[in-house]
Amino acid sequence: MSTTKIGVALAIAGGLSTLSAHATNLTFASGYPQGSITSDALAVFESRLDELSNGELGARVFELSLLNLRETPAGIRDGMADMGVVLTPYFPADFAHTNMVAEVSMSIELTDGGSDQAGLVYTGAMSEFIFLNCKECRDEFSAQNQLFLGSAATPPYSLLCREKVDSLEALEGKNLRTSGAQWARWAESVGANPITMSVNEIYEGLSQGVVDCSVQSTSELSVFNLFEVVDDITVNYPSGVFSGVGSANMNLDTWRSLTDAQRQALLEATAILSAEFSWGYEKGAVDNEATARDQGIGITQATDAMNADNREFIEADLKTIAEAYSERYGIENAEAKIATFRELLGKWQGLINDVQSSEELADIYWKEVFSKVDAAQYGL
Repeated sequence: MSTTKIGVALAIAGGLSTLSAHATNLTFASGYPQGSITSDALAVFESRLDELSNGELGARVFELSLLNLRETPAGIRDGMADMGVVLTPYFPADFAHTNMVAEVSMSIELTDGGSDQAGLVYTGAMSEFIFLNCKECRDEFSAQNQLFLGSAATPPYSLLCREKVDSLEALEGKNLRTSGAQWARWAESVGANPITMSVNEIYEGLSQGVVDCSVQSTSELSVFNLFEVVDDITVNYPSGVFSGVGSANMNLDTWRSLTDAQRQALLEATAILSAEFSWGYEKGAVDNEATARDQGIGITQATDAMNADNREFIEADLKTIAEAYSERYGIENAEAKIATFRELLGKWQGLINDVQSSEELADIYWKEVFSKVDAAQYGL
């Protein structure tokens, strides 16, 4: 750990600290930089938590100064932070059940409505599945001395490319940077070459031609300044979202130290945080695609042949995912668990129904999921 992080950790004395005789301040570790979509969402969370708890709870957010994304689960487990953003795919063995349903994200293309507001739909479905349908998921978090308090997801993944990709033939032989096993398998299925590359290397990879396209959300065009190195975008193709996100995972000991009323306030605040995260990324994608057009970057739609081939791959890959998680991590009834989750995806496709604001989204998340979690029993 760096000297800076050690100093911060000592300063907060293991996480939980008091603002005053009547208020408790929760330390929140964010592995994202200031000024990011995540940063904006956490600012709303801080404000609303104070309001909802009548000043009894506060949150002090540390952005890239306490724990990075890979350090966060262990930091929450050990009490270095009370809360934090946990990306479960970084830790495949620790969160296998959560990662399995996160990995079927391309299947949203098979639901009515397809990729329309996919990140908002997936956030609701993931939150409901983990909170109310997947004891194994909750047990995996508990084994790491942490508690799940909500999900988040990106908009559908697109092809951010150096040149136009408007046919299956154009994909053959292309080097595609992918960020998950499902997209790597998809790349191979269309005759492309999946390339593993960290997000910090994407700009250079595209600039130097090491990769022809990056498979990721258009909301990240501005985050990583990719406008300068992308010439064409095949939007919402191959689709799927990044959804292995614990948007506000919490140290179990800290959670248990709170009163029922404080835990209830936290659940209300984390419902808002899930909405702010996912809405922020959704809005970022829309804004970035408009900026891309203004800058002369091509916006390409996938052809009917590309979409038909994509659906065939997704159908077959669902079985591949179930078999892989059964064999590798010993998950029982994997196909049935995936089927349950896909039913939730269909349900949430109808619930979202063209939501117009983060506030409206938060109300839906609260009513349909978070309000059904018993603050007096959950995690105790």
